[in-house]
Formats: sequence, C-alpha cells, structure tokens
Amino acid sequence: MAQINAPKPLTSPEQRAEERQDSFQTTVARSRSFFEENKTLVIGAGVGILALVFGIIGYTWWSANQDAEAEQLLGSILSYYQEGELETALNGTDSQPGLLEIADEYGDDTAAPFFAADALFQLGRYDEAEEYFRRVDLGGLFGASATAGLAAVHEMQGEFEDAGEMYERAARDFPGEATAPGYLLDAGRAFQAAGDFEAAQRAYQRAIDDFGDTPEATVAAVELASVVAAQNAVGEATGDVEPASAQDSTAAASAAGDAAAMQQALQDALAGQGQ
Repeated sequence: MAQINAPKPLTSPEQRAEERQDSFQTTVARSRSFFEENKTLVIGAGVGILALVFGIIGYTWWSANQDAEAEQLLGSILSYYQEGELETALNGTDSQPGLLEIADEYGDDTAAPFFAADALFQLGRYDEAEEYFRRVDLGGLFGASATAGLAAVHEMQGEFEDAGEMYERAARDFPGEATAPGYLLDAGRAFQAAGDFEAAQRAYQRAIDDFGDTPEATVAAVELASVVAAQNAVGEATGDVEPASAQDSTAAASAAGDAAAMQQALQDALAGQGQ
C-alpha cells in the first residue's frame, strides 16, 4: 500500500507577506554589511570603471591623439597597474618611469594623472589621490570618472554630502548607461550617510526614471524603499502611508521578480508622503 505523505500546512497570506518582508530586510542588511566591510573595494570599483573601459576600448584611439613619447612610457608601465602591482606602477622600475613621474612631467598630455590617482586611491593615500584626480581635464567619460574619483575620496574621508553632490555631477557629465546609473547609486548611498534622505530619494529616483532597463535601477528601487521606510520610522512626512507599506509592497514585487511592480509600489508610497 502506497504511503501517503501528510499534507504540508497551509501558509496564510499574512505569514507569506511577513516572510517576504523578512527576506527583503535580510537582503538589504546583507548588502549594507558587505559595503561596510568592503568600503574601499566597493567605492574603488566605481572609480576604476574608466580604467577598464579606457584600457579595453578607448586607449588606442585616445593615445593616437596624444604625445607619442609620453604614451609610449605610459603604455610600458600600465602592465604593472593592470596586474595590481600598484607601488611599482606608481614609482616605476630601474628602466621605466612610474605613473607619478610621467604625470608630473607630461601632465595632461597623457592619462597618467588618472591612473596615478586611482592607484593612490586603492592604496588608501587619499590626499594624494585627490591631487592627481584634480589634474584630469573635466568633460566626457574621462572627466566624469575623475569627478567620481574625487567623490570617492570625499566619501572615504566622511564628507558625505560633498561626495553625493560630486557623484551626481559625474552622472550628469557623462549620462551613459555604462557609468551614470552606478554613480547615482553612489550618490544615494552618500546622501543617506549624510542623513539627507530627500537628496538620496532624488538620486535613486533618477536612476529608476532615466535608466530603468539597467540592473542598477532595480537596486535603486530597493534602496529607495529603505529610504522611505527610514523616513516613516522617524516620523518624517509619513502622510497616509503605513510605515511598513513600502517594504511590504517592494518585498512582494521583488520576490516575484517584477521590477515594474516594485517601482509602482515605491511611487505609491512616495505619493502618499506628499499628502
């Protein structure tokens, strides 16, 4: 006689909603914990976007328009930078000048100031990194990445409001999907750290509105929900919205993989705040 397994107990809608909310809160908590434990790595990854794009796609074209001797020197030392041998990249070898010497001697005629700044940042030498980031000409992808580098320096030094504003500027200077959505996430994070929830909402909402097809937009939706929940928790502009409503709706949409529903839930919560 076949064995009949006992039926699984039914889960009520309230229990499922609570489980989804717990899952949402756990995901956000883990994300924040990872950032705190790996702050330099996370911020440095955003700064280094140009290094990757520049090295793989644009370096040959760009170098053709620069000082040939300077570019030859830079090309010789960049292999150390790409392999993570940052001290050697900065200071050079017995036969090759390093990024610092090339940047000081040739200045804006090469990309050496940017690469030197990024290497200094990764080594935690933030004041020196700021000096070299400021030597990079503003404008375009290159300048936007340098601005984001300056923002990262401010963030690491605890100057969160300034960092948020500079990340936003970087997103404006080069509004392409390769970098701008990430810079807006960085801006939101910095504004949250500064306690400026309104500015954080603005940054996250812009990532959602302008770059809705990117993975960063989904992350921005989750972060925006946490900002709304935080404001409600401290009694700021709650309107007719229940404190947990943004989290519940977003968690349910996230569990279903429905980014559009997630964004709609957030918009409804924000509309309630304005009442």
